[in-house]
Amino acid sequence: MTRRLLSVLLLSMPLLAAAACGRPWRVPFEDWRPYSFIDAKGHHTGLEVELLATLARELGCSVEYVQNVPRNRRLPMLATGELDLLVAASLDGPSPEIAWFTRPYRHEEFAAFVRAGAAPVPAPQSLDDVLEAGLHLLAHRGPRIVPLVDQFAARGLLTPFEDYAKGVRLLALGRGDVLVGDHLAVLDAAAAAGVSVVELSLPVRRDVVAYKLSRKRFSEADVVRFNEAILRLDAQGQLQRIRARWLPAGAR
Repeated sequence: MTRRLLSVLLLSMPLLAAAACGRPWRVPFEDWRPYSFIDAKGHHTGLEVELLATLARELGCSVEYVQNVPRNRRLPMLATGELDLLVAASLDGPSPEIAWFTRPYRHEEFAAFVRAGAAPVPAPQSLDDVLEAGLHLLAHRGPRIVPLVDQFAARGLLTPFEDYAKGVRLLALGRGDVLVGDHLAVLDAAAAAGVSVVELSLPVRRDVVAYKLSRKRFSEADVVRFNEAILRLDAQGQLQRIRARWLPAGAR
């Protein structure tokens, strides 16, 4: 019985590969340093780019990046099959009816920042303190980092931004008091813009992220193959080596 089941699985592997890799995976691309960007030679690079390329090779697949897809269009396009895969998806995000989630493949960390020399006194110990102080929040547009962001919006104390370069510019111009967003993305954007920022010592969010797969493109069997490949690559140390090149020790 065991041999028969193994034979069936081995015979079905080419069919599963064909389903997942009949054409390149269509993935939205954005300038999101250090996770994804185009280098001086015109090549796609960054942490997410390297991780996804390694996973695609493990599965015998390839990636086709789709440029200039606004964040508010990504889920609808995933639902219709115009996009196949989203990277860095929070497991508590919406859309279980249109997408599968793989197992987590890395951690993400969000933090709060102010302009250097503009830290509020007394220093807030939580985002609730920031809200109660009436400070204006700058937050990345997309899935809510924390539910409290909606309360800032309800009080007229929220300005969302589409990309981190814009968020840092808004902070530098005094269009907001506190910026919350991906820890490394904020630091990278601030360094690129020559803006000095200070991280507030308060908790925002630390979580894991997964790949979000379109149900129009992938089956449950494909999700199993994705998960098995992630486990193999982790066991071989390949994903860890990529994370180590791009992330500080505490964020891998």
